[in-house]
Amino acid sequence: MRFCTYWVKKVLLVVGMLLWAQSLACAGTLEDAQSALEKKEFTTAYKILQPLADGGNVEAMYFVGRMYEAGQGVKKSSSKAAQWFKKAAEGGDLSAQNSYGGVLTSGDGVKRNAGEAVKWFRKAAEGGHATAQYNLAYMYANGNGVKKDEKAALDWYTKAATQGLASAQYSLGWMYMNAKGATQSDTRAVQWFQKAADQDHVKAQNNLAFMYAEGRGYPQDFTKAAQWYQRAADQGYASAQYNLGFLYEEGKGVPKDYTKAVDWYRKAADQGDPAAQYSMGLMCEQGTGTATNLTEARRWYQKAADNGDRNAKTVLAAQQKGSRAVSRPDDKGTSKGGEVKKSSSKKASKNEASTSTKKKRTEKKSDKADKQDKKEKTDKK
Repeated sequence: MRFCTYWVKKVLLVVGMLLWAQSLACAGTLEDAQSALEKKEFTTAYKILQPLADGGNVEAMYFVGRMYEAGQGVKKSSSKAAQWFKKAAEGGDLSAQNSYGGVLTSGDGVKRNAGEAVKWFRKAAEGGHATAQYNLAYMYANGNGVKKDEKAALDWYTKAATQGLASAQYSLGWMYMNAKGATQSDTRAVQWFQKAADQDHVKAQNNLAFMYAEGRGYPQDFTKAAQWYQRAADQGYASAQYNLGFLYEEGKGVPKDYTKAVDWYRKAADQGDPAAQYSMGLMCEQGTGTATNLTEARRWYQKAADNGDRNAKTVLAAQQKGSRAVSRPDDKGTSKGGEVKKSSSKKASKNEASTSTKKKRTEKKSDKADKQDKKEKTDKK
């Protein structure tokens, strides 16, 4: 009996030592966890972070929340992510306060509550968190969870933009461009668009290009407009791809090249851009930059019409009446997307029916304020 007891104790001692050694192996600092995250060693990072979070480290709580949110090192769980964000937010972590405000806005893993989200965004924003300042500004600008106040939105966008946040710089430029919360100022608008564009913010690049093309805030310069449209287009932004195609078609800032125009229109059209789809219809119908193909032209007109392009609807209606005329009425005023459009006459191409008139496709102007994610995307530090 004594012999059995002795060996049981020995086994228990060995097991205990193994468990202790395993716990030591998992133990680590927050810096160790961040290093593991940078190396994408998510399981290791989680094993280090979880004990720290259980021990009350608020920054570790925030990172555990992010891991549950992304499903990195653990099974993805929006509800657990929200729980950890809340714990860390209550502990005073600014990034967690911003992220908890984000899930309250989206309703991911928690009941949607815009008013409560504003409270947490404000806490983080007042603590100097740039993304929270942007998010609070966005809530004010849209009257979400708080009374709409464009002046307050402008103030918070300014705080975030001054810290270098590209999305805030873009939105601040848009506010000045459209006289939202401040006196209209193209000069200030282009200053902020430039800062955001330099950080590769595609909408800022598109709008900066437009300002150069229109001579607003800067002297008119189609070469610089083309350069900025190119940078945004290379990132896959459909509006810029359409605009760049237009410049190639017109030979503004770049050598006139119908083939390149079609290439860029097609890239934008394939992403569902209705103006680009309509342009593809015109190019295919007239055989400009591509072979004449009436079947393909009609297919693009239909796509554009399905996406709300009124010019494409006009063309299709005319075709149903037995006419091939490509009639484009003047575009005046503001389109649904907030993009001011203009038009001027253009000589019909040699492939066009003599009775047909084609109006110049126009560059898309500024987009509405960028609707960025409410949650901070990058890990802190």
